Amino acid sequence: MPSRFKTAIVTVIACAAGAAAGQGAVGAAADIDGIWKTEPRDDGSYVSVRIEPCSMEVEARCGTVVEAHGGAKTEIIGDPILAGMEFEGGNQWGGGEIIRPGRGTRYSSKLRLTTDGLEVSGCVAGGLFCGSTLWRR
Repeated sequence: MPSRFKTAIVTVIACAAGAAAGQGAVGAAADIDGIWKTEPRDDGSYVSVRIEPCSMEVEARCGTVVEAHGGAKTEIIGDPILAGMEFEGGNQWGGGEIIRPGRGTRYSSKLRLTTDGLEVSGCVAGGLFCGSTLWRR
């Protein structure tokens, strides 16, 4: 894998880097709503992300950087980081994008809720190069 693609994937996920039975898609999608902390980068920096409904798209979920920690750039607070994530069933969301804060570069993304947290994956080059990270509440 070319190092520039690997670096882009890791950076996006590092910067960038909760289904209730019987509640339907909206109830299940709400399980990921709230504040999540990205996995710390090698330098210890990470951000907190608020996941909530995307404006009028009640079933789709978006994420925004709400805090910067450990030396992460405070300029990215308020930047979108997830867009258009749609509940796919079970514990998975897809069809959306992860957005590199501060740059706006978009990559296809999927989310999977696990017992350990929220697994966030992103891909570049049409899915040829992918990576994932774990966000925690």
